[in-house]
Amino acid sequence: MKISDEVQVQARALIADRLGLAFEESRQADLERGLTQALGHSPDVLPEKYLAWLRTLPDESPEWRRLAISLTVGETYFFRDRLCFDALEQQILPALIADRRSAGILRLRFWSAGCAIGPEPYSLAILLDQLLPDRPAWALTILATDINPVALDLAHRGLYSEWALRETPRWVVDHYFHRRGKDTFELDPAIQRMVTFVPLNLAKDSFPALMTNTNAMDLLVCRNVLMYFTKDMQQAVIARLRESLATGGWLIVAPAEASTELFRPLIPVNLPGVIFYRKSQDSSSTPLPYPYLEPETVVPEFQNPLYSTGEFDTPDPCQSLNTPPIIKEQIPRQPERVISLQPIRILADQGHLEQARRLCETLVAQDRLNPDAFLLLAAICQEQGEFPAALEALRRTIFLAPSSVAAHFMRGCLLVRQGDRKQGRLSLEAVVNLLRSAVPDEAVPGSDGLTAGRLLETARAYLEMQR
Repeated sequence: MKISDEVQVQARALIADRLGLAFEESRQADLERGLTQALGHSPDVLPEKYLAWLRTLPDESPEWRRLAISLTVGETYFFRDRLCFDALEQQILPALIADRRSAGILRLRFWSAGCAIGPEPYSLAILLDQLLPDRPAWALTILATDINPVALDLAHRGLYSEWALRETPRWVVDHYFHRRGKDTFELDPAIQRMVTFVPLNLAKDSFPALMTNTNAMDLLVCRNVLMYFTKDMQQAVIARLRESLATGGWLIVAPAEASTELFRPLIPVNLPGVIFYRKSQDSSSTPLPYPYLEPETVVPEFQNPLYSTGEFDTPDPCQSLNTPPIIKEQIPRQPERVISLQPIRILADQGHLEQARRLCETLVAQDRLNPDAFLLLAAICQEQGEFPAALEALRRTIFLAPSSVAAHFMRGCLLVRQGDRKQGRLSLEAVVNLLRSAVPDEAVPGSDGLTAGRLLETARAYLEMQR
């Protein structure tokens, strides 16, 4: 289908405004091909009428998502860019693992943003399986996101052609793949279970967010994605990716996307054939907040910040959530300075999960009827890989607030991740039912800024993946 120059100009402006995707004149053929593909289901509709219709649709409309899929390329393969994976295998990951072992924190959090049909996050999972002889002892998060639910469904199945393995070492193919037919290989189910696939639109969705598990990442891989965005959208997305990193975390982009200026204040690190970016202590934009303490007060790791005097016993971190903190009887009780949720949330966003969890457990022990506190506790436990504790906190949240969309959504995602698709679907269907009559542009309480429209679309995409 031939599209006039005037319509292409209109299309470029509209797509840049709504999707943040850039189509310069040099990419005219790509734009025309994408629009033609999007119009394929309605060949009788004129391009100008299609654009006029798009203008009337909200950003969260499925049609906008379908167009975005048509305009981007999802082709990828295992261990793409061998120099990148060599640097990860030989330098970055061994150093991360050694650092966590020495600290006694057996936890790593990775995110593959724009994962397409899954080879990239699965390649990361294979590397970790090789580097961690005690892998079952570790709490590992490998989050894989993409705007395309069809691609995510293919990724979830773990079936690949020989073409997707063209750069994969033969011993990896022999060890981790099983032939299923003439040209189909199935990835080892144990590796598949290491990765969680989630629909997410980098240009529109809110992140980092505790609810979507997109914060405090040790490694964030976002390759061949930023190149599609306009300059303004690149800057906005990079700022949020930077905030999604834990202190000391690594951001990896494609060589063509590398730019010291664009990724500042992340520190460029030159490795053989590649440039990675690292978040230093100084590049963390938000200091640790303790607005409920005196300015000169310093909170040691195990001190209870509920009280500014330090004259009370610190609650036992393993203490039951139904038991209040123990107080020394001989000391007169002072007015309590109750910690608020926001400082705990910021601590968790920065990756201080143990401290954030202790504070949150103290808070729910003091206020057992606070569903927001239980919801935050669930999100923190989810990040720590402690799913039974997260589900228990969500159970309490829903008991206190049955219409909590955020709690039902998080519960559904966790249950699906744990393999309980039936109960997971019930929770996600509850989300859809609760949001049917919601105003699309309104933020959902407890969702870190996600609007009702975006969360409804995401829940529906999850349900599509579970069919």
